[in-house]
Amino acid sequence: MWTYLWDIVDEGYDTPLQLMKQNGLTHVSLASAYHAGRFLLPHNPRRKVYFLEDGTVYFQPTPSHYATVKPILNSYVKEGHHVASVRAAAEREGLGLNAWVVACHNTPLGTAYPSIACVNAFGDPMPHNLCPSSADLRHYLKAVVRDLSDQGVQRIEMEAMQFQGFAHGFHHEREGIALSPAYRFLLGLCFCRSCFERAKGKVDLVPIQRYTRKSLEDLFADPPTAPALNTITDLPQDLLGPFIAWRKDVVVSLAEEVQSVVASSTTVLRPLVSFDPTAREMVGMDVTRVAAITGGVLMPGYVKDGPALLAPLTAVQELARGKQVIVGFQVGLPESGGKAEFLSRMSAAREMGVQDFNFYNYGFIPLENLQWIAEGVRGER
Repeated sequence: MWTYLWDIVDEGYDTPLQLMKQNGLTHVSLASAYHAGRFLLPHNPRRKVYFLEDGTVYFQPTPSHYATVKPILNSYVKEGHHVASVRAAAEREGLGLNAWVVACHNTPLGTAYPSIACVNAFGDPMPHNLCPSSADLRHYLKAVVRDLSDQGVQRIEMEAMQFQGFAHGFHHEREGIALSPAYRFLLGLCFCRSCFERAKGKVDLVPIQRYTRKSLEDLFADPPTAPALNTITDLPQDLLGPFIAWRKDVVVSLAEEVQSVVASSTTVLRPLVSFDPTAREMVGMDVTRVAAITGGVLMPGYVKDGPALLAPLTAVQELARGKQVIVGFQVGLPESGGKAEFLSRMSAAREMGVQDFNFYNYGFIPLENLQWIAEGVRGER
């Protein structure tokens, strides 16, 4: 179950872990490197609304693993609560520990280390998005993975291990012009120094940047007369097709580097991938090659019910080519839809051969909803 450190600490370690075990869960997936948020915590005894410390890690890092980019320690870690303490408590309850890492989305790091942040076609930095092309960012992510593997986590779930985009989330976003998915895609493309260096001899970024800037300037100058670019298929494929393919190569090479850290360990790596094929194109995610490198992927199945899950899950399973596909489901309200919809999704996934699930999220849900998981695991409907 996807869980935050405060869920465990504030409820006294034993209580949440015992509840998870009683309801059929086998592992805690602990947020171990995470971004900002404002969370409602319905059953937390210490607080009901929590504003997260942005961009922090929830483990005790090994300083020698890091170079230019240094991790930011969460306050809980400074108080003695961290991955290692949760692992020890989980083992006492017969539970395993996985680590949940947000890779390329970290505003404090992008602000403190501008060279690892994405830069749009106009030269504006986007510090909330970290660029997969950056060698310094890669070193940092490998150090995080190494630290977590050394601390005995069984699986590291890598969220956002890809290019992000303009709308990936910051704070109080404001726009006065309607942006279609295609224009939003263009506005989120990265043209940082690292991208230019990595693209040498492979794809010429200059005309792509020029086209991107001109298209957006036309939209900004007079939206009604700007070309009707709705989806990325409306963009000139002769120009952007090779660029999109190159972005996939960048993400694949990042997966190779991060996987190399755990190759000789018992820790497995599972990148999160979208069930939406257009979304995967926009962020540079190649499921087939990434799954071949890491041994599998984790697909959040945030759809209405079992029938709605069939097509996207089948597509990802086919792309994974026999590698493991883990499926994540919402358990809270209203995102889950309700118990019937949740059990419908569970049943459909089990019928399609899925044997490993993640559930979102312990701290957000009414505790009685844990019983849905128990029923789903037993195969009830």
